[in-house]
Amino acid sequence: MLRILLCLALLAPLPGLAATYEEARAKRPDLFDPETGYRIGRQRAPTPTDIPPPAVLVDTETAAALIEAGALVLDVFGAAQSRFDELDGTWLVSKERLSLPGALWLPETGRGRLSPTMQTYLESNLAAATEGNLAQPIVVFCIADCWMSWNAAQRISDLGYSAVYWFRLGTDGWLDEERVLVPATPVPVNVD
Repeated sequence: MLRILLCLALLAPLPGLAATYEEARAKRPDLFDPETGYRIGRQRAPTPTDIPPPAVLVDTETAAALIEAGALVLDVFGAAQSRFDELDGTWLVSKERLSLPGALWLPETGRGRLSPTMQTYLESNLAAATEGNLAQPIVVFCIADCWMSWNAAQRISDLGYSAVYWFRLGTDGWLDEERVLVPATPVPVNVD
């Protein structure tokens, strides 16, 4: 019972914080891109309790069921000081990333604005991982209180993927449910 109450508390907005995307955007429009609506400032902040369709907000149980059923597991965590080597495309990560088992880690693809290189990185890796199937279920996550997964879920939906699920609590929610996290290695960027 305590676990259920804690989960409900995590999903409930804190006093004074926006509960929905529209409320967050109305309160601080400067943090959002006026054209796309993606969050461009303060990525580490309380996230909304909703996401515009066609993306769907899911809890830990639903995310686990989707993953068990064969969904692509997409981690968009952008670790501090992470960058890729422009000579060979490998990521220079300052700290080990523990992620959901089987996750494809595409760092920085949840930023509010992507460079052409990062947009291509996201698109080409999604196409390869889904074998071009736009109906392939995709569970997108980061950590709790991180807008990058919200942005990425929206961006992936905008690319035409029709079964995009936003796991708002990310690795924090996964760990809170006493599920296993494993070391992840970011996919190199194609610099050719």
